[in-house]
Amino acid sequence: MYLSPLKFWLISGILSTLLTPHLVVAQIVPDDKLPNNSVVLPNCTTCEINGGTTVGNNLFHSFESFSIPTDGVAHFNNTSNTINIISRITGNSISKIDGLISANNQANLFLINPNGIIFGANASLDIGGSFIASTASSINFDDGINFSALDTTTKPLLTINTPIGLQFTNSDSSIINQSQASLNGAVNFVGLPVGLQVQPGNTLALIGGNLLIDGGNLTAEAGRIELGSVATNNLVNLTTTNQGWTFNYENIQEYQDIQITNGSSIDTSGEQSGDIQIQGRRIVLDNGSQLISLVFQDGEAGNLKVTASESVELLGVGAFPDEGFYPTGIFAQVYEQATGERASLTVTTKRLVLRDGGTISTNTFGLGRGLDLNIKATESIEILGTAPDGSFPSTLSAQVGSPLDQDVTGEGGKITIDTGRLIVQNGAQISASTFARGRAGDINVSATEIEIAGTAPNQTIPTPSGLFAQVEEGAIGDAGNLVISTRYLKLLDGAQISTLARTGGKGGNLIINASDLINLDGFAPDATVNLGRSGIFVSAEPGATRDAGELQIATQKLIVENGAEISANNFGSATGGTAILNVQQLIVSNGGEVRARSFAGGSGGELIINANEFVEITGSGSIDSQTLPSALSTSSEATGKAGNLFINTPTLNIRNGGEVTVSAIGTGEAGNLTARANTIRLNQGKLTAETNAGAGANIRLEDLKLLVLQNQSLISAQAFNNANGGNIDIDAPDGFIVATANQNNDIVANAFQGQGGNINIDARSIFNLEQRLSTPPNNTNDIDASSQFGLTGTVTVNTPDVDPSRGLVQLPDNLTDASQQIVSSCNPGSSARRSSFTVTGRGGIARSPIEPFQGEVSTARWITLDAINTDQNSNVINESLPSPPPKIVEAQGWIIDKNGNVSLVAEVPNINPRGLSVSSGSCF
Repeated sequence: MYLSPLKFWLISGILSTLLTPHLVVAQIVPDDKLPNNSVVLPNCTTCEINGGTTVGNNLFHSFESFSIPTDGVAHFNNTSNTINIISRITGNSISKIDGLISANNQANLFLINPNGIIFGANASLDIGGSFIASTASSINFDDGINFSALDTTTKPLLTINTPIGLQFTNSDSSIINQSQASLNGAVNFVGLPVGLQVQPGNTLALIGGNLLIDGGNLTAEAGRIELGSVATNNLVNLTTTNQGWTFNYENIQEYQDIQITNGSSIDTSGEQSGDIQIQGRRIVLDNGSQLISLVFQDGEAGNLKVTASESVELLGVGAFPDEGFYPTGIFAQVYEQATGERASLTVTTKRLVLRDGGTISTNTFGLGRGLDLNIKATESIEILGTAPDGSFPSTLSAQVGSPLDQDVTGEGGKITIDTGRLIVQNGAQISASTFARGRAGDINVSATEIEIAGTAPNQTIPTPSGLFAQVEEGAIGDAGNLVISTRYLKLLDGAQISTLARTGGKGGNLIINASDLINLDGFAPDATVNLGRSGIFVSAEPGATRDAGELQIATQKLIVENGAEISANNFGSATGGTAILNVQQLIVSNGGEVRARSFAGGSGGELIINANEFVEITGSGSIDSQTLPSALSTSSEATGKAGNLFINTPTLNIRNGGEVTVSAIGTGEAGNLTARANTIRLNQGKLTAETNAGAGANIRLEDLKLLVLQNQSLISAQAFNNANGGNIDIDAPDGFIVATANQNNDIVANAFQGQGGNINIDARSIFNLEQRLSTPPNNTNDIDASSQFGLTGTVTVNTPDVDPSRGLVQLPDNLTDASQQIVSSCNPGSSARRSSFTVTGRGGIARSPIEPFQGEVSTARWITLDAINTDQNSNVINESLPSPPPKIVEAQGWIIDKNGNVSLVAEVPNINPRGLSVSSGSCF
């Protein structure tokens, strides 16, 4: 069986611990490598460590071995002026510490053992300063001196200077912490045993090869906790700070792995929250393990930073003793008057995984701002699933307040995500929300590809995977904005992206920029028409008194298919959000919908679609046995006014049951539908506007070159009850309106009891449409503005020289062969009257039968010349006028002379001289 390097060293480390005989006495054995050697009584259980070499404020100790049994004590008996106790283990044994390490006063304690260090379940600390445990080979100083645990052939040169680095030369052994110690009953801020703990404001650091925190806890109240896992031949730099020490890994070439497992807790909470930094190759938290930084009173939050060269993984949950689960996670929280304004929670890696309840969260429960959450994963971020019982999702979140604490006024932190590929599946979520008075933070996502899919399993109501910026029930704070930048965005099988307004909070704006493609597809297995559909939403939920946010989508190609939807909904009393889609191509198919709706007293938002290439609405789908046509729509289903629908595109295709509609089902006013397109084709498609009581429901089609209706297509502005029918304006002065004959394609503006609407058509030509009653199923193509019980509306058709009441048929461009039009019975010699066809006037005939008469020669008006004064003397030149040209007379017959020659003649003589035969045409 293959074992990954991580699993191998973990198993090896645990086995070595389990197989090591239980210590009864301490194994603290000094060596003789110092100018003044350490002094420890042999076979002690409570061991006092004296001696060592003091240089300035540094106290150096050197041991052959260093291990402490359960309940044992190792006490460094340093002087009051000691700042740093620097100790090394030069032998070949691992340090196993299952008791107490203590020191006097405020001294910092460095413990390096290149062979490895294990802190058992009872390991604890009682020191006044910071504690740094490392498997480095040496400690470096700024004067070039190093205190090595490997090179002990000569006694070292010691220095008064401050340590500046941990050198890993031929050493990268592991450190394991299993401490659940509770010295004097001490617990951390979440009620767990403190484990290894330093005094407030100091640093607790474990720097080695592979690190395993196995059910062990680390606590540094208002201080700093550092976990670093590096490979051999690397240097970790040290710097002193107000919190003890910071560690710099910028020159590290290769890292090792860190696992934090079995409910381990790493906690820097306090009145001034501390920092946590974890650096490695692969960092794993699982089984309810947590990184925690809480700040109270009027303190400032610290920074949490997790950096991994390969991956960061937060997996699964922990189980409470009685029942229920709690998440594996990283948590930064602000309470009371504290603030996280200058702090952040940052994860930097190649690949981030949150699975089965894994959580990264920044929350504020006070007056101050929450921490920002920054995630950078160059390859991918995967957020997958929920807790086993579905009680909470795997999530990245920033939250203001809680359902039990809604007086919080602090603002939520911002979530920033930068990755190659973002995957959110099976009920997992990214969210920024407010339960209180404070505004929720914004979410900014930048990813090359985004795929959000599915819902949480085993839920009565579908809980979608998704990205959410929202106001929660009872809150009055505003939602943040949600901004997504990507090349490809896919929402599948019930996944959603939304911003929501509830109660007194305003909804956030939702802005999506996808350079190549947005694809919304499908719905959850247990979906209904109103729940579980894949979609993008801005909404004001029931009871909301503030506006919903706006929706802006920009992409090359937008596909909404198989029951998915894009919606701007208003269930509240304020204003619904406007949805603006700027695309090259929009395809809505198989029951997909793009809509803006009002369900209450607030007005619905407008729906604006700008498609530089085309819009196609096609087909229908089915959810929960209910058929859904593919549609673009705005509607009012209560008392609020519906929004308008605008479509700007060169080509609009509506076919196979697709619909574009504005409507008012309740007592609200319907919106108007305006489509500006060169070509509109309806093939079993509908452009409709309906109103039940209010005004609106008008249709305007602009800049048309071609409108085609086929297979029972419909353009309708219809009114029910007492409402008046809407108006239909079709503006195609240079265009054509064509309906396939006898297919029940209609243009109607009907009413029931109110007045019929007005239909105004301006077109160059209309084919196969006739003004008459549209009585289904008459299979005729009708233009109708009637009312069943009210006044009839008007139909105005402006097409040159066209009478719409007699229908229009296409005339042939070319006449038939003229030679076939001469009746054979027209014999020569007849004197009967002849028929003629004469065109007169100053213009000419039309170029084709479908064109109106438009002479190309301008027509001059008659004018009156000035009168000529005949009494005026003038020099008149008498010239003879030219003789008039011979009169051209039409030939009326012909003469055949004796030689058989035929001559045309203007007048047929009545005589018939011998030798001549004169004939005229005659038609019977």
